[in-house]
Amino acid sequence: MHSCALCTLGKAYSGKVKGVTLSLKKSVAIPIEVDGILPESVLGKEPVEIASFKVFVGNESADLGDVFEVKYEGDEALIFEGELKHVKGIGEGMTSGLIMVEGDAGMHLGQRMKGGTIVVNGNLEPRCCCEMSGGTVIVKGNAKAMLGSPLPGNSKGMRGGMIMVFGSVGNRVGEGMRRGLIAVTGDAGDFAGANMIAGTIVVFGKMGLNAGGGMKRGSIVSIGGTDRVLSTFGYSCLYSPTYLKLYFKYLWDRGFPITDEIFNGLYRRHVGDMSSLGKGEILILENS
Repeated sequence: MHSCALCTLGKAYSGKVKGVTLSLKKSVAIPIEVDGILPESVLGKEPVEIASFKVFVGNESADLGDVFEVKYEGDEALIFEGELKHVKGIGEGMTSGLIMVEGDAGMHLGQRMKGGTIVVNGNLEPRCCCEMSGGTVIVKGNAKAMLGSPLPGNSKGMRGGMIMVFGSVGNRVGEGMRRGLIAVTGDAGDFAGANMIAGTIVVFGKMGLNAGGGMKRGSIVSIGGTDRVLSTFGYSCLYSPTYLKLYFKYLWDRGFPITDEIFNGLYRRHVGDMSSLGKGEILILENS
């Protein structure tokens, strides 16, 4: 079994998507907050009405049309274009539909998302997909720290849905994760799955230090290995998990690089974190 990363995604989103395009008029360092600008609230409306929606530029309210050029070509998707690193809250609270981001995206993308699909043709800033409970986020670049983590003051992070990153991720990916799947083709930073309650994280590259610290349940899978497993995890066995093959088939269909070695290989199972409930597991491909 093998695949070329992004092949399936290329088929799924081939051709031009006809939708409402919001093109950022001017690149600024001041944060622009677009929470509430969602497919379910925008699609089907006239451009003049869309342009009258309110956004925040810094701490001041402004019309959407003052910040973005609005172009209507159809109702298939809501499309963001431009230098969007300082545009926050894209897809926040989204329940349905499709958002396409052509470029890098700012913080809080997909925050508390409940449904629908977000495709990012670029990189993500920190604290994206925090506390999402449904839907799918596809990132064709890298994602920074705290992807799928809890918001400040909360203990539970991602509660459902799927995040697919065709690049690397920063520290604390999946922190406090309750349900769902996070899959990463590249490397992951330190503390992946820290305080994890349940769910699954699959890292195809190398995993950083202290993965699973404080985890109660759930599975963290490392294909590229790690320099150190926490001492509060106990070695259990070397085996080929049947359930993992179901995940690999699912990810292969979505463009992840599943080789025969990954699919049929043996995995070292470490159980922990014994400093917590201790019913989680870290699976590391043998000879990685």
